[in-house]
Amino acid sequence: MKGAHEKLLHLTSAETEGIDTPENAKNNSLQSSKFMLWLQIFIFTFFVLAGQAAGTLLGRVYYEQGGNSRWIATLAQTAGFPILLPFICYPSPKNHNEQHDQLNIHQPSIFVRSSVYIFLGLFQVANSMLYTVGLQYLPVSTYSLISGSQLAFNALTSFFLNRQKITPIILNSVVLLSFSSSAVIFQNETGDSGEISQTSLLIGFTVATFGSLGYALQFSLTELAFQKVFKSGSLKVVMKMSFFIGLFVTLTSLTELLMSGNWRDLEKEMGEYRSGKLAYVINLVCTATSWQLFAVGSVGLVFKASSLFSNVIINLGTSVGPIFGMVFLKENMSGLKVFSLLLGLWGYASYIYQHYLDDLEAKSGEVKSSAEDDDF
Repeated sequence: MKGAHEKLLHLTSAETEGIDTPENAKNNSLQSSKFMLWLQIFIFTFFVLAGQAAGTLLGRVYYEQGGNSRWIATLAQTAGFPILLPFICYPSPKNHNEQHDQLNIHQPSIFVRSSVYIFLGLFQVANSMLYTVGLQYLPVSTYSLISGSQLAFNALTSFFLNRQKITPIILNSVVLLSFSSSAVIFQNETGDSGEISQTSLLIGFTVATFGSLGYALQFSLTELAFQKVFKSGSLKVVMKMSFFIGLFVTLTSLTELLMSGNWRDLEKEMGEYRSGKLAYVINLVCTATSWQLFAVGSVGLVFKASSLFSNVIINLGTSVGPIFGMVFLKENMSGLKVFSLLLGLWGYASYIYQHYLDDLEAKSGEVKSSAEDDDF
């Protein structure tokens, strides 16, 4: 122990005198890596919240100004993938660690990567169709309640597929955020009316539930793909996945649009758009850009954090959405919307607090390990 004490005094003296010892260099590198990680998580979180808010508001404006094509609105949600071309076509600067990782990690073949993109794209198309059918058969309030269960489903799929630790604090966060995104069932502004048959309710409930479970599973499978297939530490893999999934889903939606024949009404819809044809085009372009920003952010959070963390941020965006509607569209901010927002913020704070505890535990383990090494 005397030698360890002398070494500690030496390290303290070295730090005071500014000597760059191996231990100091390692600690500085670790702190720098953690800072960059949380900076990237913050940026991806901003992408999700900003893209989700802007895309939702622009979608409302589209319908309010006379747009009525669900196919066009759906297509706009994935058609922004070309903006990612510059990021995937040009080589990104790599640091020494990334170069070392890529030399030691076997890169998957083009066939394997393409198979993953196509599989995840098919999964997204199927989930979107299930949600669309569910919305046709169910009242909006019931549909929103089922959609809010996606986060709870994702907690289960992450636990089994991604070895996600489910602590009481994380469970508290999942419950709060699920309730927060489902608070619409208590509001009288959903426009639900008319009798709905038991058969329609059963069909709608079944497909909406499978859609919610499907999206949860898609997030976990995306994280699993990053863990098992795309092992590179470069952010370019996030851009590539967002680009190719967006390309595949857009081509599928475009095919459905052409087969439905609704494309013939496009010119008429543009002419009847209240703000004019230019505003119509600008709305769709901005909508596509916003949702692509959201897609990059959600995939980036899966890559840098976890599928559950990404879903937490998406649910938080659903809770804070009414604020943007109040500011930009002059919508009413009811007490239930405020309650939903507070639940969402509470759930998000709980999740971040769990990360804070995990970080403290990791630091404690590093200090203990360092002390044991000093004893030897």
